[in-house]
Amino acid sequence: MTAPTKPIASTGTLAILDNIVIMIFDKADKMTTVTGQILTAVASLRDTDRTNIEAAAAMLTSVLKKQRNKLRTKVPEIIDIIYFHLQALQDPIARKAAMDAICLLADTYTEEVISSLLSLSLPCDTHVTEIWEVLGQAKQPVRLQVLVKLLEVLKRRPCLQHESPSLTIKDNSSLLPLAATKALCIIFRNKKSKVPMNSFYVSVIIFLVIQLHYLVNFPDIEYGMEESLKASSYISCAVEALKTVIKREKKSWMCFLSLAGGWDLLSSPENYLEGVLLLARSIVKHYRGLDYAIFTKVIPLLHHGDDKQKLTAMAFFTALLSSESTYAVLQKQYILSLLKNWNTDPNSTYRWLSLHGMGNVALHLQNNKELTELILGILQSFHDPDEKVALTAFEVITRMAAKKKNVLECVTIAKQLQPFLTDGRVKVCCAANQLFQVLLKNPDLKDKPLMQDQVLNSIVPLLLNMQDQHPEVVKSCRESLKQCKIFLGWTVNDSQGDSWNFTCKHLVKEYPGKLRNFLYQAQDYSQNPRKSSSTIANMFISCIFEHMESGFVQKEEVDILRQDPIGDFSI
Repeated sequence: MTAPTKPIASTGTLAILDNIVIMIFDKADKMTTVTGQILTAVASLRDTDRTNIEAAAAMLTSVLKKQRNKLRTKVPEIIDIIYFHLQALQDPIARKAAMDAICLLADTYTEEVISSLLSLSLPCDTHVTEIWEVLGQAKQPVRLQVLVKLLEVLKRRPCLQHESPSLTIKDNSSLLPLAATKALCIIFRNKKSKVPMNSFYVSVIIFLVIQLHYLVNFPDIEYGMEESLKASSYISCAVEALKTVIKREKKSWMCFLSLAGGWDLLSSPENYLEGVLLLARSIVKHYRGLDYAIFTKVIPLLHHGDDKQKLTAMAFFTALLSSESTYAVLQKQYILSLLKNWNTDPNSTYRWLSLHGMGNVALHLQNNKELTELILGILQSFHDPDEKVALTAFEVITRMAAKKKNVLECVTIAKQLQPFLTDGRVKVCCAANQLFQVLLKNPDLKDKPLMQDQVLNSIVPLLLNMQDQHPEVVKSCRESLKQCKIFLGWTVNDSQGDSWNFTCKHLVKEYPGKLRNFLYQAQDYSQNPRKSSSTIANMFISCIFEHMESGFVQKEEVDILRQDPIGDFSI
C-alpha cells in the first residue's frame, strides 16, 4: 500500500509550489488593490488540486501579513469575500486556510472582524457557526480579544422594531447584541472552546440575564418576505448560552437541580425577575465566590444602568444579600437606606424587590432594636395596594417569625394580621392565616396573656369565614381556628373541631366579659355584601345566646345584651 502523499514532501514539490504561488501573484498583480489579491487567493482555494490549494493558502497568509497595517477599512469586504467562497470550499485544508485568515485578521482588527461576522450571524448558518467555533479555540490573545469584544456588544440594548422599511437584518446594528448572544452560545457550547473563568465569566452571566430581560418584552418582527426575527428563538438562544456558561463550573449539576423551572421563569415577561431571584439563590447555595463576584459587579448598575439593567441588578442584589460574603461588601446602613427607599417607591416592582432584600438582611441582624425596626417597616407592606407586594410581605415575615423568639414582636405582628385573616382576596387570606399559625406555634411564646387577646379577637371572624365557598380559604381558616383552640388550651378532637356549638360554648363559659365584643364582630360580618354573610352571622349570634340562656350567664346580663343600644341582637 502506498503511503499518503504529504502536502509538501520534497524539494521538487516545494519548487512546484513556489512556481504556483508566483503564478497566482502575477495574476493578482493585475488587480492593483489588496482586496483584489486576497480575492484571487481565496478564489484559488476552490481549486481541486491540493498543491494549488496549498499555494493559494500560502499566498493568502503572505498578503495578510505583509499588508497587515493597511487593511482596517477593508476588513468587512475581506470577511464577505472569505464567507462567500467558504460556502463552496470542501477541502479541509482550504477551509482551514480560510479560517486561519480570519484569525489572523482578528488578531489585528478584532473589532472590525467581530462586527463583520456579527452582521452575518442573523441567521447563523453552519459556515458562520464554524467560524465562531474556530475563534473560540484560537490562540489565547486572539481568543480573549474576541470574547471581550463580544461581551462589549452583548452589553448593548437591542432594538427589535422597524427603523426603516428598507432596513435588513444585516444592516441593523441595533440587532448586533442578538448576534453576539448567538456567537457566545456557539463558543460556550463547543467543549473545545476555552472560556476564561474570571471577571469575563461573571460579566457574561450578568449580561446574558439582562439580555433576556430585553428579549422577553419584544414581539417577533418580520423584515421582509424571507427575513424574520423571532424574539422567542433568541430567548431560547440566550437561555442556552446561560446554561452552557454555567456548565463550565464543576458543580453545575447542583445548580441545574436548584433551577428546575427557573429557565421558564427567565423566559417569561411576567416572571422574569422571579427567575433572576431563583438563579441568584442557587448561586449562593452552590457557587461559593461567584455570589460575591456577581454582587460587586451589579452594584454600579443600580445607579447607572437603564431600566432593564437596574431591575435585573436589583433582583441580583436583593437575593444575594442572603450570603455572608456579599452582605459584608457594603455598610449595613447603606444597604438598609437603599432598601427603604425602594420600599416607598411608586414603582411596585421596586417595593416587591425591597421586601426580598429586607428578608435577607434580617438573617444577619444581631441587634434586636434594628430587627424590630426592620419588621415594623415590612408590616406596613401588608397594606400595599399591589397584591404581589402584600403577599411577599407576608412571606418574608412568615420566614422571620419562624426563627424569631421575641413574644412582643409576635403580638405586634398578630395585631397587624387581624384584618387580613378574613380578607376577600383568596391568596392574601391564606398567606395571612399561614403566618398566624406560625406565630401561634412559637414554642417560646411563654407570656400568653400578651397574645391571648389577639387570639380571642380572631376566633369569631375565622369561624364565620369558614363558611366561605373557596376550599383554600376554608382549609386555611380551619387550621388557624384549630391552632387558636390549642393555644387557649381547649381539648379538641376532630369531630368537635369545626363545631359551632363547641366553640360558642367555650366562648360563653370561659370569656363572659368578651361576649359583647364577639357579638359586635358577628354583626360587623353581617354587613358584608354577600347575602350568605348575614345569615351566617345571625346563626352565630343565635348560638351564642342559646348557650348564654343555658345557665352559663345570668338572665339579667342576657337581657342587657339583647337590649344593647349599639348592637341589634334581638334575633
